[in-house]
Amino acid sequence: MRRPLRSLLPARLLYLLALAGGLAVIAGWYAFGAPGGAHDRYVEGVIGAPSRINPLFARSNDVDADLAALIFSGLTRIDGDGAPRPDLAERWEVTPDGLTYTFRLRPGVLWHDGAALDAADVAFTIAQLQAAGFRGPPALAAQWTGVTVTVADPLTLVIELPAPSAGFLARTALGVLPRHLLTGLDPAQLAASPFNLAPVGSGPYRLAALDARHAGLERYAGHRGGAAALRAIELRFYADRAALEAALAGGDVNAALLAESPTVEGLAAVAARADLAATALVRSGYTMLYLNNQRAPLNDPSLRRAIAAAIDRRALLEGTGGYGAAGDGPIVPGSWAYAPGQWPAPFEADALFDAAAWPRGTDGVRARAGRALALELVTNADPAREALARAVAAQLGEHGARVTVVSVGAAELIARRLEPRDYQLALFGWDTEVDPDPYGAWHSSQIPAPGRNVAGYRDALADLLLEGARVTLDVDERRELYRRLSERFVEHAPSVVLLYPARVYVHPAALTGLTDGLLFAPADRFRGVEGWRLDGGG
Repeated sequence: MRRPLRSLLPARLLYLLALAGGLAVIAGWYAFGAPGGAHDRYVEGVIGAPSRINPLFARSNDVDADLAALIFSGLTRIDGDGAPRPDLAERWEVTPDGLTYTFRLRPGVLWHDGAALDAADVAFTIAQLQAAGFRGPPALAAQWTGVTVTVADPLTLVIELPAPSAGFLARTALGVLPRHLLTGLDPAQLAASPFNLAPVGSGPYRLAALDARHAGLERYAGHRGGAAALRAIELRFYADRAALEAALAGGDVNAALLAESPTVEGLAAVAARADLAATALVRSGYTMLYLNNQRAPLNDPSLRRAIAAAIDRRALLEGTGGYGAAGDGPIVPGSWAYAPGQWPAPFEADALFDAAAWPRGTDGVRARAGRALALELVTNADPAREALARAVAAQLGEHGARVTVVSVGAAELIARRLEPRDYQLALFGWDTEVDPDPYGAWHSSQIPAPGRNVAGYRDALADLLLEGARVTLDVDERRELYRRLSERFVEHAPSVVLLYPARVYVHPAALTGLTDGLLFAPADRFRGVEGWRLDGGG
């Protein structure tokens, strides 16, 4: 959703902008490439600096991931709804048992140095992940355990899985490495290779300059889909949020992905720039009010449904600034697998509490058998989370539940409360994977730590739906399984999804072509970057 920056600010602050006056727009460039007009180059500020611009290591560094997204490409690419689409592979076939995938690569694809890209490059990349000496993320390597890769011919790759996996194609969006530049390098040495700061990829942009202040990228004329519309993209590096917001306000950059909870001051500073706009990009994650299904009184689904009804999620969203989407179920809106849940409305909450045998006492607090409905809500000591927890407690209080908010450090919340399931209510958030499979969060096998079913939800039908959805390859059948899971989630209310958070992407108002799909990772803001234009130029 694109909005002028002023619309993101509280009305009480807008008058300050009139006093501040216009800010100078200084869109200077560091020297790289041929000079060009403002219509064909893009300057964005980022927090941090690159260390390994390599898709096998980029998960641990957002700047690395940003650059890798522009420089490299994978067999597939992930669309805004999370569905895999062709990229280096123009098509693929899957055997009926779901175990063998045959990919046909596009002919004539070139690396940025002019060498031909073929199936052996893909096999080489996967081999690095499978090598005993791989120094990258263990979770990434684990995705390729037991997978067999065969190069049938230069344009055909056959991948065999040890077991069917409906989410496998999402893994193939991983950027492919150039075998001709890295052959002979021990996998253990790849993490420290000079290649990681002088990468050669096959994506729409090639690295043209890199120093401690910035990275300069120029469009690759030989890109298989045609040259990108923007001639160049520059990423300028800043130490922290304050420095980035100052650079944005001062006109040193014309784009930035703001923090999840951008400061009002930071927004106010840049809102004076009429040349900027903002797009809220919903993340593929959620902020959850966990209800401990294993502990009384929350082991009663009728009480959990009353609690879920009492929480006005749209009001909570507005209270956080309106970024993101109001909570619903275990699948994020915007995903191809999303099905809206039919939740009871807040005005129905009192009747649901009464039906659950928790009537109000003379003091207004609900009670049963002389025991007040008094609950502790624990969250991590973050100002935004604490404010949200207080708002939840206030809403529940309006319906007769007495809720006490307790804040602890994030590490303590996980280690001493969530993992041992030692809580009543807990407010926390998780990021989800590209594939919408919520098995890890809600299947009963994941109740014991370190499983992520911290709510302790146990239901035989939900288990069957989750199990079926992760091995069913037919998209329509899988979507139907998730729709039924959403219905079950509403029926049992194992927890309450409060919000789907968003990041605010500030960019030139003249920018066209920006997509507003889900943000599975910060670098996904560059999805479809080949089609971006400024003032219609190219």
